[in-house]
Amino acid sequence: MINKNRTLILEGSLFRVLLMLALPIMLNNLIQSLYTLGDAFWVSRIGDTEVAAINFVWPVTFLTISFSTGIAVGGASIISQYIGANKMKEANETAQQLYMFALLTGIIACIVGILFTPTIISMMGARGNLFDASVKYLRILFIQVPFLFMMNIFLSINQAQGDALTPTLLNASSSILNMILDPIFIFVFHMGIAGAAIATVLSTIPFSFYGIYRLSGGLNFIKIYPFNLKVNLAKMKDLIRIGIPSSMGNSGVALGFIILFSFVAKYGDYAVAALGIGNRLNSLAFMPAVGIGAALTTVTGQNLGAGNPHRVFKAYKISLLLSLTFLFITCSLLWIFSKDLVRIFSSTEEVINYGSIYLKTLASTTWTIAFFNCTLGLLNGSGHTLHSMFLDAGRLWLIRIPLIVLLGAYTTLGVKSIYYGISWSNAIAAVIAIIVALTGVWKKTKINDLDIIE
Repeated sequence: MINKNRTLILEGSLFRVLLMLALPIMLNNLIQSLYTLGDAFWVSRIGDTEVAAINFVWPVTFLTISFSTGIAVGGASIISQYIGANKMKEANETAQQLYMFALLTGIIACIVGILFTPTIISMMGARGNLFDASVKYLRILFIQVPFLFMMNIFLSINQAQGDALTPTLLNASSSILNMILDPIFIFVFHMGIAGAAIATVLSTIPFSFYGIYRLSGGLNFIKIYPFNLKVNLAKMKDLIRIGIPSSMGNSGVALGFIILFSFVAKYGDYAVAALGIGNRLNSLAFMPAVGIGAALTTVTGQNLGAGNPHRVFKAYKISLLLSLTFLFITCSLLWIFSKDLVRIFSSTEEVINYGSIYLKTLASTTWTIAFFNCTLGLLNGSGHTLHSMFLDAGRLWLIRIPLIVLLGAYTTLGVKSIYYGISWSNAIAAVIAIIVALTGVWKKTKINDLDIIE
């Protein structure tokens, strides 16, 4: 299986390769997005405060898993380049270190998160009913963190091998189970927002264990040994050196979103609910660019490992064409059906109006995310995660937040200053991403024992 995928990635039609890798990832992202929207739908039947709460705590959960996601991206980059260079022993050793790192950080994050949930929510500016609902939801959600970390590892190792279908099926099963459990725990057991959190945790745990079983039981070419916790210093250093910048970038983005939601909180629960609903719907719109960017990461890693940077740049151009085609369609749908989409999740007129304006503002520039995500795929696949960190975190900290602050201070736009700041920052960051890609910095591998590219 892996030899067939490797040959296709290194020698086959790039259009076919990118779609083969991207479509399962896009399907996975779609299922994940539908799952979060399903969560919001069932919780919206409790009340607008509860909807605001699950949206309010989202940046915290994003921050928690960002570290693992970044390390997983770094690990996938290294593993894919080793596979491209036909160094399978090194690929397996890297996967083992990736598993160990995720296991340790997942347990630590879970314990710290549970202990400090009220402090975190208070620091974000939540008060009254929003504070109570947010604490109740987030504290339970932290239980799933180690299991989410394991799922991330399974996803990244399989994608590095060119297998995006298996993790998609696993995530789909988890999401479907969550959709079934949500109404049961929320309404049948009368647990409210806590029931939504419990359903999410219970839908993650069994599939996380199954993913580790797949990696350890000989069902994949790349194997790990769950009870072998011996550290390989050289591989761990490579993993940290390449993975940490990506983790810092993701974490920086998550911290920025925490600040962003604290800005919105001063406009009231309706504004928080509208922003959260808008973000979830918008994530559906740019989901194709995320999937194609992730596919490009695998193509970049394996082809650079095989010493073929020209094929990588050709793949980059094709990925841009595919992403833009998809995003023009999805952004048009967002614009046309903005009110109808928001109305699915709230019957409150203020939330519908806020959400509709936000979606239309986003739709005007969301298509530019195609340039941004494809460039991230190019940089992550080549191991230049430091550059992707600056792009990802810089979009939020150096462009988006300053824009929001300036618009809020010097205009009378009110909550719309946040909408415009988010929208315009996407377009500005896309221009910067294109410039970075054209410099060709991605052409040289960052792995110490893979010096095959001149």
